[in-house]
Amino acid sequence: MLAITLLIGLLIALAVALFVVRPLLEKDMPEVLVEDDRLTELVSRKDATLRAIKDLEFDYLVGKVSEEDFQRFNERLRRQAMAYMRQIETLAPESAHLDETLEAQIARLRKTKEPLDSVRPKDGVPSEAGDAPVAAEKTGPGRFCTSCGQPVEPTHKFCAHCGAPIAVPAESR
Repeated sequence: MLAITLLIGLLIALAVALFVVRPLLEKDMPEVLVEDDRLTELVSRKDATLRAIKDLEFDYLVGKVSEEDFQRFNERLRRQAMAYMRQIETLAPESAHLDETLEAQIARLRKTKEPLDSVRPKDGVPSEAGDAPVAAEKTGPGRFCTSCGQPVEPTHKFCAHCGAPIAVPAESR
């Protein structure tokens, strides 16, 4: 019984050893994706510079930085950020065209959106049950907050914008 247990243990150990060593013995090593360190470094520097610009603007608005210092530091940081952006575009020129392509696609999609009236049939009668309106359209003027002037729903008791209580109309009392 002891010999069988030892034999099974030896087979398991041999299988594990082969499993561990097999990747080291293969001749066709998988390609290791090496990230472009230069590009990564430039992107992180650009992000740090943009954060510094935001911090500088905040400090100026709070009053920690004088206007003269703000102008000087802001100009220098913006030039630095632009230089990083130019370097990034030279290292990865295909990314410069991606923004233009994306903007063109967004503009094309926005142009194809038709207003709801142009989708409905001309006679105003729905042709199928799927074309029927889902909810009844509102009739009459809506309610507005007396404090801030924002529109409010008829069921609201407080303004969602400013929190002021909404007066209940006399006809619904």
